[in-house]
Amino acid sequence: MFKRVTWFTVGTAVGVTGTVVGYLRARDLARRHLPENVTDAAVRAAELADSGVRVAVDRGISFVGEMRTNAEATKQTRKQAEALLRKQLERAGL
Repeated sequence: MFKRVTWFTVGTAVGVTGTVVGYLRARDLARRHLPENVTDAAVRAAELADSGVRVAVDRGISFVGEMRTNAEATKQTRKQAEALLRKQLERAGL
């Protein structure tokens, strides 16, 4: 008879402990997903993405500026080379 009482007590204690632990974990999980925490996390993610986009746009603008400057310099160099070749052709009589 004492075996039954002992095992009943052990089973009850394990059941109560499991219920309390489960309740505490569920409460912590619910707190993490409250609207305030979710909103804060979303705001942080949006700010991080916004700063990343701003950096990418700034780099893109500077790259386009460099490409325009390079294209203009190349255009000027080609015009000078063409003028030089035309002078040489005129001197040769062609």
